Amino acid sequence: MNFVTLSFVLFFLPVLLVGWSIRRMSGLYKWFLIVAGLVFYGFAGPVYLSLLLGIAALNWGTAALMPKLSDLGRKLLISGNVVIHILILVYFKYYEFLVLNLISMADMVGWDFSCLFSSALADIVLPVGLSFYTFQGLSYSIDHYRNKELRPRSFMDVLAYVSFFPTILSGPIMRENDFFPQLQQRRVADAADFTEGMAYIVSGLFKKVVLASYLSEHIVDGVFTTPQDYSSLAVLVGVYAYTIQIFCDFSGYTDLAIGVARLMGFRLPSNFNSPYKALDLQEFWHRWHITLSTWLRDYLYIPMGGSRKGNRYFNLFMTMLIGGMWHGSGLTFLIWGALHGLGLAVVHGFKKLLKMIVGTSRVPFWIGTPAKVLSWVITIHFIALLWIFFRAESWESAIQVIERMLALDGTGNGFTALVLLAIICGLAIQWIGPWLYRHFTGVQARLPWVIQAAVIALLCGLIMNMGPEGTLPFIYFNF
Repeated sequence: MNFVTLSFVLFFLPVLLVGWSIRRMSGLYKWFLIVAGLVFYGFAGPVYLSLLLGIAALNWGTAALMPKLSDLGRKLLISGNVVIHILILVYFKYYEFLVLNLISMADMVGWDFSCLFSSALADIVLPVGLSFYTFQGLSYSIDHYRNKELRPRSFMDVLAYVSFFPTILSGPIMRENDFFPQLQQRRVADAADFTEGMAYIVSGLFKKVVLASYLSEHIVDGVFTTPQDYSSLAVLVGVYAYTIQIFCDFSGYTDLAIGVARLMGFRLPSNFNSPYKALDLQEFWHRWHITLSTWLRDYLYIPMGGSRKGNRYFNLFMTMLIGGMWHGSGLTFLIWGALHGLGLAVVHGFKKLLKMIVGTSRVPFWIGTPAKVLSWVITIHFIALLWIFFRAESWESAIQVIERMLALDGTGNGFTALVLLAIICGLAIQWIGPWLYRHFTGVQARLPWVIQAAVIALLCGLIMNMGPEGTLPFIYFNF
């Protein structure tokens, strides 16, 4: 169920009103959240409710058995749990890609592996949100493996955690400490929840409906579908447009999820922190999709050895390569992840060299602003270039976009001034977005709630009227 639809409004309003009336009754509110989450996910794909329940049961059972086992038994149990999760993801996300490539390689040496491929299995649709709630469930059981002092939760607690409807489709990916303390300490609805929650919702609507949807409809889809129909400059602008679109789309979803959760009385972890302000790739990944970046760091990079064991640069590369695979099975996602891994290795190596020369990994003050500007320009363009592989349907399509962009050919379709305005606006949000949020919530907090509601209704109405007809699904619903 898309947040930016009438069906979600019709679902959420009664959920919110009933939720506000029972928030002080912790046990009843927990059951209410579970029912709301299952109903919400049922709209996305009722056939996969059993998968959601299975993920919750698997991780609950794993954590519940931990205190009863020896160290070896605990290790075997968590290893089996991780393998099952990997097999689930591989089956739903990579079956067709892996099997067809295996058949293709076997054909080269005269072997026939076609019996491995089943069109019925290949036609199975990826359950919406699978990657997010599997990672969230895994973090629960892995944390209980690592920390013997953690008390196992009840199955209903774990189900409420995994099925929490604001985050189930595209995150943010929560950890145990993000959710359970808030679940247990219910309180009455307060003014700050309403004011700040609605501010996030307005922000998310503007990013998604006005900026992301406009850029997608007016240049991005065309450039990435038929780049040969556009001038080289228009293709370049299309790449910049997608750079802004994916930020506005995903951070817009996150803002909506945070806002909806705040209205329900929960504070979600931050997922974006002005990522296009980053001066290097390492800083970018500290600001972009923060809950996934920290998940990969804590449950993949550090267990591989991190910067302390093995080869730090290899560990970085493999973490980002797996991060690319998490997004999809196509070769383009592997390239995207691999190049980000190489880029991070270069950045870390450069900082190490800089520290050896000048005693610090930071840019020396005597180089100043010009070096920072240059670093920002290089970083933003490296990120934008790699978004081509993320967006393109295939390796060949990505190469076509790059070739057309470098052709320096002025013939073909162009772009409108509103496209440039939307790109500039999306970039400006990196610097003025937090300022706007603070001042908007500050002004709203001083107004009576009736006027606050009227202002929010007016802004939401204007935003929906500014957007194209039929708002597109969120990009990260595909992952």
